[in-house]
Amino acid sequence: MRRLLQFRPLLGALIGVIGLGLVSCSSSDDNDTPGPVAPEYPDGALVSEKVSTAPAENATVDALWADVEGVSIATIVTPYDVEVDGHDIWWDDYEGMEINLTMKSVYTDNDIYFLATWNDAEDSKTRQAWYYNQTGGKWLQMGKKYPDEFGNPPAYEDKFTMFWNISMNNFENTGCAVLCHGKNMATNAPGELADIWHWKRDRTGPVNQIDDKWLNNDENGRHGDEGTGAYSSNNQELVTSAGPTVTAPMYWIPGRTDYHWIMQTEIDAGVARLIVDLNDDGNWVDEDGTVLDKSLFGYDSDIVIPSLMGIKPGTGSRGDVSAWHNWSNGEWSLKIKRARDTGNTDDVQYTMTGEPYWFSVGIMNNAAIAHATPGGFAGTAYQLILGE
Repeated sequence: MRRLLQFRPLLGALIGVIGLGLVSCSSSDDNDTPGPVAPEYPDGALVSEKVSTAPAENATVDALWADVEGVSIATIVTPYDVEVDGHDIWWDDYEGMEINLTMKSVYTDNDIYFLATWNDAEDSKTRQAWYYNQTGGKWLQMGKKYPDEFGNPPAYEDKFTMFWNISMNNFENTGCAVLCHGKNMATNAPGELADIWHWKRDRTGPVNQIDDKWLNNDENGRHGDEGTGAYSSNNQELVTSAGPTVTAPMYWIPGRTDYHWIMQTEIDAGVARLIVDLNDDGNWVDEDGTVLDKSLFGYDSDIVIPSLMGIKPGTGSRGDVSAWHNWSNGEWSLKIKRARDTGNTDDVQYTMTGEPYWFSVGIMNNAAIAHATPGGFAGTAYQLILGE
């Protein structure tokens, strides 16, 4: 008996250890702590994924984009008639054009990025170039919205636009269809605002920027953000030695072919030459006395004179969206970067995660006006959500 009593403490301790072991096993098997629940997002939302390493600031499509889920957006140029000076400014040949867009997005602590890709058979950049028309016997610019007076088709650049809702009513249901369409674009009521990102192949592409604008309900509601734009038109009112004043290009670059804009650095360095006269034979003459033989500057020539000059980076809020582009094998890729919070009242600020930012898109294929939109003029809007 005494011997048994001596073993009771040991037996109790052993039972306690076994009990703890059983409790531990039971806890492991039956009471696992639940892991984090993945957030659910609305169908069709563009979810921007948080990344620790930002995409490179160049036109290369980084490997990280392969693992990012995107949204597919089908767009079409809807038949629409707006007569200006007896012409349909949409130019009927565009109507029915279909363009398929894919959008992806990632973000870091400070910046947000987008990757847009869409089909396009050609890199269009001969935007309203100056040429000599043999039939008419005069210099003129290629058409913008419709064929020129001699029937030559318009020539323009490729463009891509994103519309971001700031304070418009019903935008989430109709996208940019809620905006007044006609000769000009505007919102529909005082106080309604939109943020517009407009990538322009010739005008902002050379300096890797997007033209950042905003929209209100003025008759022509589009306005540039605070700051300066990236481009100027290459024209002047030239008083000729023969007497009449004519509209003329201001600069050209001797010996250069297949060029579509003149950089401000090329003007500053004297690479571009100022056109100073039109001689009796109808040829431009530059500041060095070089005569531009009009017979070489036909509509289909590769030495037409660009319509754009003084290309340089935009400044301020107007220049705060960066973009790098590449066209290859019938497809555009456009990588976009902007600070999540610019502090500017004319910009949307991407400061919230898990909340929708509504946008829509427009794509212009060698077109000044005719743009492909999702849903046509019925309109479609999409949610951007910064993933949590």
